[in-house]
Formats: sequence, C-alpha cells, structure tokens
Amino acid sequence: MGSNPVFPILMITNSYSYFLNQLKLGSSRRSLYFDARITTKTKPLASLLLSLNVLRRFHKVNDETYRVFPSYTRYRRHARPFKAYPRVNGRIVLHKRAIRSLNILSPHTYYILETSKGLVTHKDALKLGVGGLLLLIVY
Repeated sequence: MGSNPVFPILMITNSYSYFLNQLKLGSSRRSLYFDARITTKTKPLASLLLSLNVLRRFHKVNDETYRVFPSYTRYRRHARPFKAYPRVNGRIVLHKRAIRSLNILSPHTYYILETSKGLVTHKDALKLGVGGLLLLIVY
C-alpha cells in the first residue's frame, strides 16, 4: 500500500549517509557512474571501498563533487555487494573478541569499522588491537 517497488532501499542517516545512499542508488540502477559530494570525512570511506573492489574509481569534477564509478561484473549485479549499518540510535559496537569471532566465521566478508584510528576493515582492527562501531559489511 505505501511501498514503492522501484526503490525498496532503506535510507541511511549519519555522516556517511549521503555518499552511501548515492552508492546504493547508483548500484541499484546499474549506472556506469554517478556524481556525489565527497567530503574530507567520507574520502577515506571511498578509498577503502576502492581497495575492496566496491568502487572501480572516483575522480574530482569540481570543488567537492566527485564522479564515482561503481564496480560491476558480467555475471553478478555488483562486484562486491554491501549492507550498511550506520545508525543514529543503537549503533552496533564490535569489541576485539567479537571481531576475532567474525574473522573466523566469515573469512571472505569485510566489516568496515569506525574506530579511534579512523575507518578500517575488521582485519586491520585486529592488527591494531581496537574495536569500533560497525559501519558497513562488504560481502
């Protein structure tokens, strides 16, 4: 009754929300590229997604606008699908012990955490010995 079958995507609300929503919408439409505002806070996230093959590349168009190219493969919808978990209330905190367990249970999945050392994958968080807030899961 109130649902829209074209865009059944939940909107994310935090400091990374604009970029992640644009990435979800651009990927769901299978756009070759989209323009998004990338700030100094979201640029490390874009670089991390580039290293995880979620993004093919991104480059600056003007002051804060970047042209972002999502990654696709021939047989799958996205090269690396992801699910975002940024919440304003009730954020998910992962401690070192939980990260160690997740690393054993799902070795090919990357959990992107917002830590005191910046944005890192769960494997880097284990090396650094820190925990953090769950931001994104890349399958």
